[in-house]
Amino acid sequence: MSAIAQLGFNTGDTVAGIIGVVLVGGKSRRYGRNKALEVFHGERLIDRQVRTVRSLFPEVLVITNEPELYLHLDVTVVRDIIPGQGPLGGIYTGLLFAQGESVFVTACDMPFVQPALVEHMVQLAGDHDIVVPQKEAGLEPLHAIYSSRCLPHMKKMLDQQNLQVISFFSAVKVYRLSKEEIGQLDPAGISFFNINTLDDMDKAKELLEKYRESSERE
Repeated sequence: MSAIAQLGFNTGDTVAGIIGVVLVGGKSRRYGRNKALEVFHGERLIDRQVRTVRSLFPEVLVITNEPELYLHLDVTVVRDIIPGQGPLGGIYTGLLFAQGESVFVTACDMPFVQPALVEHMVQLAGDHDIVVPQKEAGLEPLHAIYSSRCLPHMKKMLDQQNLQVISFFSAVKVYRLSKEEIGQLDPAGISFFNINTLDDMDKAKELLEKYRESSERE
């Protein structure tokens, strides 16, 4: 696979039975303005992420507290059911609107989603309530698959104002993707790169250029 394909430019058959969910949350305090609408490689981050997720799943939900900003997207845009509850609230909203289906969740500011890695996660989803990557720094709950069986446990955490996404993981069946699994499908290690600051945006552009040049040499 070329470096450009690895960066999420390829599309393939969509996956039935799982809905793609893109979270547009937070106030972008560190970035200074709404990063979802920032232009990266000729398109806004939200448009890029929706395009990538849509290439993998037949239905995509965008979860946000400001739906009026994303009505241009040709997908379902949903307001958080319980506003101000962070990513946990967004995932909970996505699962409720998925109506019993599982969801693949990612954030709008992660521009290098790797289709091969997501497809591997989908293959594991049937036997587990959650499929989540295990990084050296810990789990990556914003690049994960959640089944509807997580809903009551998530609601309990929300009611208790325990908003750490992984707070309920001990109550469900979790598959943790190993470093080796991730490395085989994302050798560049960029799936979980997210843009929080202007410096991060510059680094993302450098990463993209690096792998474009690599692809051209192949």
